Amino acid sequence: MTHLQKWILLLAVVALIAGSPFATADEAKTTAPRSDFSLDWQALPDLPNALGVAGPFVGVHNDALVVAGGANFPRPVWENEKIWHRQIHVLIKTNRGYQWKDGGVLPQSTAYGAAVSTSNGIVCIGGNDGTKIFDRVFLLRWDARAARITRTEYPSLPRPCAYGQAAVVGNVIYLAGGQHANDLDSAMTNFWALDLANRDNDEEFSWRELEAWPGKPRAFNITARQNNGDEECIYVLSGRRQTEAVGDTAPRQLVEFLTDVWEFTPRTAVWRRRADVPRPVLAGTGIGFGRSHLLILGGDDGSRFFLADVLKDKHPGFPKEAFAFHTTTNTWKSAGVTPGNHVTTVPVLWDDRVIIASGEVRPRVRSPSIWSVGRKSRK
Repeated sequence: MTHLQKWILLLAVVALIAGSPFATADEAKTTAPRSDFSLDWQALPDLPNALGVAGPFVGVHNDALVVAGGANFPRPVWENEKIWHRQIHVLIKTNRGYQWKDGGVLPQSTAYGAAVSTSNGIVCIGGNDGTKIFDRVFLLRWDARAARITRTEYPSLPRPCAYGQAAVVGNVIYLAGGQHANDLDSAMTNFWALDLANRDNDEEFSWRELEAWPGKPRAFNITARQNNGDEECIYVLSGRRQTEAVGDTAPRQLVEFLTDVWEFTPRTAVWRRRADVPRPVLAGTGIGFGRSHLLILGGDDGSRFFLADVLKDKHPGFPKEAFAFHTTTNTWKSAGVTPGNHVTTVPVLWDDRVIIASGEVRPRVRSPSIWSVGRKSRK
């Protein structure tokens, strides 16, 4: 173990003992009050890839769930290198329930990009292959009659981007956060928009660089859409960034786990700060749900971020707690304990329920589980 690694380990252990911002939800309850509604979790058929994947493109088109690409570690996970994938899996409905279909392959092995579902298809944005960060954007469409995926190239990003997230308001896709290189110090304060209404106009169909939130750069953030009581807005929250340490007795580079929340109103192009998340929700599964809630169904709190290589298979996994943010009252509440703790996957709406497809449950370990989450009906 190098001198730098020893310092990182020491700082993480001290933080855990001291009960600092690193306290985990599975060890200590958050200070967020309990939400007034409960969530109903139902399991759908597992992903055909038995190991599961992290960072896949996930979306819904023509009433089918598409899970494309992603990355994982072959078992034993601590003795093997990460592998990136090209396979596209499609989950369709049948008279007997659900069935997975082979959707072909992506143009190249890709993980950790952003994805948004539109009526025209699933827009897949950026990502990486372990060596290169991509600026590529393309549309995936599920042709139910032919039982195949078709692909259309879209305008490239202003610069390469991975580990960011996107959401759509009206016809406009908004991408926020991410890294333009492999290291966290390349995390960006970026906010880019693509108007899908211009897709038949080659001169107008391109990404625009908008004024970003007046906060810190970040990657592994959440980007989601929800109504704020007046109109549809974009929310950018949490994530992590690399920052310099103060003093000579600590590693020169540290990771900061963010809890800030920013709301963007497309009509006025104005940002405003909202109430912080009760704890970091890095690489979290956040999505607008119902009329005025953002649901966070998973997210790494950073408590054992520096201990992964030490704990290895003894790592207990990411916290199993959901949060609900009410956009009109600007308040956070706990939405209870969750059966899954998936991070680094794109949540989507399917039949008015949130789908959590595969993802990472502890360092290097993925899950093939597919969860369908809705609100429990009141009796």
